[in-house]
Amino acid sequence: MRISRLLLLIVLLAGAASPAAARRPEECAAGYAYVGAESPTRAYGVSATLTTMSTAVVQTGHVAAWIGVGGPALGPGDSDEWLQAGIARDAGGNDVLYYEFKRPGDSTATYVPLDRAVIGEAYDFVVYERATEPDTWRVQVDGMKVGDPISLPGSHGAFQPIATAENWDGGVAGTCNDYRFDFANLALRTQYGGLWQAFQLTRVLRDPAYSMRLRASGFVASSR
Repeated sequence: MRISRLLLLIVLLAGAASPAAARRPEECAAGYAYVGAESPTRAYGVSATLTTMSTAVVQTGHVAAWIGVGGPALGPGDSDEWLQAGIARDAGGNDVLYYEFKRPGDSTATYVPLDRAVIGEAYDFVVYERATEPDTWRVQVDGMKVGDPISLPGSHGAFQPIATAENWDGGVAGTCNDYRFDFANLALRTQYGGLWQAFQLTRVLRDPAYSMRLRASGFVASSR
């Protein structure tokens, strides 16, 4: 799972655009497709309750629902740097809880599968910067910390969190995998070590091949 460079451009524009008509699978853009939101402000953490609402149909590649910070060329010296956590399903695989990170200098991103995810069950995810250690982040799932603290150099006060569903075509251009994810209770930590605030859903990404239904504290992303 990764954030494409295209996402960083589209998110800035999609909020003002009306959803396009549904496209046939063979007309889906090659590579990655996203349906989600980027925070309009920088923050020190992001949280959400994620639910897989129906069994995904993944022909090639993968689908995922995740929250996170960073992205390609957003680290020091335009390096790739990010941390994300959520639910994913690969072609031929099962739904799993996971987190993934990439630090400047890493040759590839580190993908860490956790437990199996159950269809219809809600999971609480938190990605946050430690209040006592700037540039050091953690992942929490259902109130439990998972993995070790992750150092993201230069990340303090630098990132605008993202919450998004993701489709990757696995290198087979035009593949639109099917999914239905619910994002609820979206929140941000807008002050370092501070309280959680509402995630303002004002900068949204609506890929034409997928559907997004907004509500007060989240959204549903799904196949058309």
